[in-house]
Amino acid sequence: MRLPATRRMSGTNLLRSVREDLAPYREILQPSGERVAILRFDAAQDDPPVRRFRMEAARVSAEQKVKAFSWLGLGVDHRRLSPSISAAEFAGLFTTLNADPHTAAIIVQFPPPPRLTPLVQRLAPTKDIDGLLGSRSQQRACATADGIVRLVLPFAGDDPAIAVVGARGFVGRGVVRLLSDRGLSVRGLDVGDDLRAAGQADIVVSATGQPHLLTPDHIRPHHRLVVDSGFMPRVDGSVAGDIHPEAVTIPQHITPVPGGVGPVEMAVLMERIVRQEANPGLVEWTVPPTPYMTRREVAARGSARLALTSPQAALDHSRQLPGPGSGRGGPSL
Repeated sequence: MRLPATRRMSGTNLLRSVREDLAPYREILQPSGERVAILRFDAAQDDPPVRRFRMEAARVSAEQKVKAFSWLGLGVDHRRLSPSISAAEFAGLFTTLNADPHTAAIIVQFPPPPRLTPLVQRLAPTKDIDGLLGSRSQQRACATADGIVRLVLPFAGDDPAIAVVGARGFVGRGVVRLLSDRGLSVRGLDVGDDLRAAGQADIVVSATGQPHLLTPDHIRPHHRLVVDSGFMPRVDGSVAGDIHPEAVTIPQHITPVPGGVGPVEMAVLMERIVRQEANPGLVEWTVPPTPYMTRREVAARGSARLALTSPQAALDHSRQLPGPGSGRGGPSL
């Protein structure tokens, strides 16, 4: 009795569906003259390789946002900022954009230079659609965390054990907060913890940005869903997620990298800007129910498979098969 093959949860297909649902709002947004400002920093020449890769990931994400907001008919003010920009200039941008009545939202693409990070708090809460201001934001969490939780919910009807790896990071904190808001059982794991504890969960969310961090030592067949929010460009042009390639075929369902959480983030941001600018009563999109097996069902499948591989069990099983000429096929396993 073989376990079903791992199913890849396509964020691209989900985004396409959300876009179709939001299409009617283009007639409202396009003539409004509203725009979204996206502030992104270029990499510095002396940045270490890891930071340069993160800056490349920020570039990809910013360009996805440009496409998402433009599709809705909104203008996009995409600004590439020099890493040497002064604190006064950066603060001045917020003063200008906060006061601009046509700038509906402001997104700062992380990571900015560390010396400038505190200045992000100058962003007006009314224009913070990505939850960058923490408790001061009108959003409970960032769009990535919001999207991840929507992916998790169809798998969480029986209050499963959920492990969030990278729970103290920006995205991980948001995931823990939103899941806890719903009364779900969450275990946060981060630096210094034994990440093998993720193997005891039913659902694993990884939000570390550490390529191939979770291996077959952490991912199990009873994991009904693994959400990989990692996105790290590499020297060879490929993109690495948090889940090691040897582990991606182990769980029942997994989000691919790329094409998983990234498009889901865009779907959340599109919904948020439509709710803010066109329809305050817009109902949030959800992920359709998806079949999965519980830990007990997976264990039962495994026990049956082990039983059928023993010599005596195989002999006994063969005696149950119909003989030649019976006119019927054998049982489907």
